[in-house]
Amino acid sequence: MAEDYKIKKYTREEEDGSKTTIHALNCSGKLKTHNPKGAAVVNKTQNLSEYYLYGTKLTKDQWEKKIKLKAY
Repeated sequence: MAEDYKIKKYTREEEDGSKTTIHALNCSGKLKTHNPKGAAVVNKTQNLSEYYLYGTKLTKDQWEKKIKLKAY
């Protein structure tokens, strides 16, 4: 039976009132931070952008290289 992997967007409110958006992939009931289209963790107020693929945190340069090579 094929697994149905979907990326979902979650939002949480921080103590300072800002909102953090997290993109996560549900892998057999385990959430992994993942976004092949951009930063997976974003908070515009706190100027936060973190890049993840399958739960692995990457620098923006590492993320861009993997996306260009489709090595994710």
